[in-house]
Amino acid sequence: MQPASSHGTPALRTRSRRLLARQGLLDKLAGPGDRRCVVLQAPAGFGKSALLLSWQRELVSADTDIAWVRLANLAGGDLHFMAALMAALGDIDAAITRHAVAHARPDADAIERLVIALVRGIAARGRKLVLIVDDVHCAQSGNVLHALQLLVEYAPPNLLCVFASQDELPMTLAHAPASKAVLELRNDDLRFSLPESIAYLGMRLPDLDARAAAAIHRLTEGWPALLRLASVDVRRRRGVHSPLALGVPDPEPFAAYFHAHVFPRLSATQLRLLTCCAAPTRFSAALCADLAGESFTPAMCASLLEPLTREGLLSEAPQAPATGGERWWHLHPLLCSVLLSHFAAWPEAERLKLHATACQSFAVRGMHHQAVRHALAAGNCETAARLAEHGAVTLFVKGRLAEMIALVRQLDACTIGDNVHLGLWMAWVELADYRLDDCARSIERLRATPGRLDPAMRYRLTLLGCLLAIRSDDNDAVSRLLPELLAPPAAADDFALAGRRNVLTWLYLHTGDFEQARRIQRDDPLPLVDGEPVIGTLFGSLVGQCLVGLSFAIEGQIHRAERVYRQVLREAQERGAHCAEAARLTAQLLVEVLYEQHGPLVATRFIQEQLGTPDGLIPDTTLRMILVSNRAQQAAGRWPEALAHLADLTQADGLLQRFHMDRALACVLLEQLRIQLKSSDADAARATLRKMEALQARRPDAEASSILRRVADVGERARIHLAMHDGELPLALAKIETLLRRYEQRGQVGIVAALLLQAAEVERRLGHTEASKTRVCAALRLGHRLGLMQTLLNAHDDALPLIRTAAAIPKLDPVLAFFIERIEALAQSQHDEQTEPPPTQRFRDDRRLTRLLTLREAEIAELLQQSLPNKKIALTLGLSLDTVKWHLKNIYMKLDAHGRRAVAARMRHELELEHDESGSGK
Repeated sequence: MQPASSHGTPALRTRSRRLLARQGLLDKLAGPGDRRCVVLQAPAGFGKSALLLSWQRELVSADTDIAWVRLANLAGGDLHFMAALMAALGDIDAAITRHAVAHARPDADAIERLVIALVRGIAARGRKLVLIVDDVHCAQSGNVLHALQLLVEYAPPNLLCVFASQDELPMTLAHAPASKAVLELRNDDLRFSLPESIAYLGMRLPDLDARAAAAIHRLTEGWPALLRLASVDVRRRRGVHSPLALGVPDPEPFAAYFHAHVFPRLSATQLRLLTCCAAPTRFSAALCADLAGESFTPAMCASLLEPLTREGLLSEAPQAPATGGERWWHLHPLLCSVLLSHFAAWPEAERLKLHATACQSFAVRGMHHQAVRHALAAGNCETAARLAEHGAVTLFVKGRLAEMIALVRQLDACTIGDNVHLGLWMAWVELADYRLDDCARSIERLRATPGRLDPAMRYRLTLLGCLLAIRSDDNDAVSRLLPELLAPPAAADDFALAGRRNVLTWLYLHTGDFEQARRIQRDDPLPLVDGEPVIGTLFGSLVGQCLVGLSFAIEGQIHRAERVYRQVLREAQERGAHCAEAARLTAQLLVEVLYEQHGPLVATRFIQEQLGTPDGLIPDTTLRMILVSNRAQQAAGRWPEALAHLADLTQADGLLQRFHMDRALACVLLEQLRIQLKSSDADAARATLRKMEALQARRPDAEASSILRRVADVGERARIHLAMHDGELPLALAKIETLLRRYEQRGQVGIVAALLLQAAEVERRLGHTEASKTRVCAALRLGHRLGLMQTLLNAHDDALPLIRTAAAIPKLDPVLAFFIERIEALAQSQHDEQTEPPPTQRFRDDRRLTRLLTLREAEIAELLQQSLPNKKIALTLGLSLDTVKWHLKNIYMKLDAHGRRAVAARMRHELELEHDESGSGK
């Protein structure tokens, strides 16, 4: 071996590497000046040598001497080690080893005598020297370990010993006297954080987007060697999407690594146990014993599995409910994929037996999802159906709707057969998956068999029909179900009754009876399940309060809506993950508040950073986020992009058309028409109007349909814009007057404010100056009372100059004058920000994405796990301290983690649930 010194690199220098500067770890290695020892202890592939190479660069730049010895390159034996050590030190300065050579005598004290001579030579040189001994686990002699221990104990102040090993070092070596401080870096310290993984993958794969990099990070869990192999696999495919970039484990790129570096370190029994435990997504020692066979006990399995957590092969999972406090683990995702390929090679009878055993074990523990999954894997569809039906009822009545949907999502049509109860639960899954047509057909089939559903199940069917109508934005369908909704049977469960309360609120706020909608939430008793209030789910009281806020927003009372939203969001964050749906809905509704107060650019940034995915939980939030996101493009003058975004949404296979969201579709078409007119493309605008008229003509009974009436009103607003563009000012004014009366009767005064400004512009063009000023003042008073600024700015293209004319009115009310200044400031801020707006969000249909942390939240969670305080997290990511605190609240809420240490476990649990559901949905 040719040892390294401060003038060279070890044998690793023959391989060209692109090393990621891991500044956090490098800062730890730099450490205090009185440190005497650094220990890097982790399995192969955790980047120990790469980290030391990066550190070596900094040490060389700081004019520090470096000696590097790799025990893996030695033939073995005491003499070989001491010769390599002396050669490495002699390469720095021959004076260091001169006395050691003179005192070399083969006796019992030879090792100690040589070490003493070396440390005297290092001390005499005086310069800082770092001695790196790599692959210490390869030491074949106790004398070698003794020599390393003596080097630490006798080290002069200018010597720092660094040891890298795959195995645990002897305690006497790893824990030197307190006066000679020791830094230990292990698996969790050496894993790449999410930002580091993204940076590393970006360095190797410049075209890889951050979402794909984050998916690969989660699969590899930051294991450096696995990250490198993943990058090789993505590059090898040359444009063909790698499953890894989609978060799907693929064993092929990693099998050779695990076979070469991981499996040889395991006993045959450990490997067998891990293979048994690869089939379930989580396991305990007792479950492992069940799967392994009669000769194994839980205690035996625990003793064999526990050491593997230190190897990075197992991670502790959150306790499963109703399991008596058992300790649970899950396998590293990529190791699990490799072991599953081993398991697939077992004889079929043995595999089926293991799945059947797992099914029984999970069923006893009340873990419904896992029990059904293994029943299906065992080929026992009858057992799967029975367990799913029982589990679905249990989860539903306890208010655990998301878990119920995940449970039933595993079943296929063959397993469900003609079981009407399972058919009902599958219809809930279809609704959750936004398969609205399938859900409607399922409800129709179930309603055709009334005698086969007991009263409680039938009431759940009624509730499902109401939710389908809400998601389809069909309030008339909800009205038709109102008699059934108001007459629950005695057998109706508490959770269904809780849902009834929120459905009624929804219906009343969309029929314009805002006070009745609010009265239901204010006066009706709080719904209870098992004596506990239903708070955080879709049917809970917090979502009910969200709807109260929405009733104010529809009226145009943005100030009051905001107060409700802020209060709900604060409570939801305090209560944790069980209120995630309420918190998400509230945040979506807050988008409108931000839009009114700060404009579309700020609101769109909020969608991206706080919500992650911009798909709304209800049609109202979907529409608001579509328009806000699009207006961010308009505010930046990116008209082609804005039009392309809207064109995508209005296609036959677009989101709005597929889900029959006619009201939202009409509003999007109106937005498209306005951009076309602003671009002086009147022909395209008229073609858009014809699409709106065709939308209205889908059914002839527009007067009988509240949705179609609203579609017709949106069409009239489009005609007003066209009339103003064409100079048909009296016609435009007449249409505005008609719509003003209509919206005032409905109490939708937010739209009234915009219409008043449009009327003022028409009056100005007609030369009616005083009438125009009167209309402007009326719009400003209404806007000020309701908290509307962006709505006034967006009323028409010349809204801002028109608003400014009011400022010149003699003795203008100071309140209105100040309100005008605020509107002008808002317009100026948008002008200042428009150089680089956030990109338009594309609206995904995958509802399950909403359960993941946003990329920014994941970055903060990774830094939080490194014990960084909030201020350092803010500095690292370039955020304000308040923004970091906001994200932390979201992280704790989504993961139900009430402390920093709980975040890692909760993140793993969330990913496990996602894996379960994606697997069952195939």
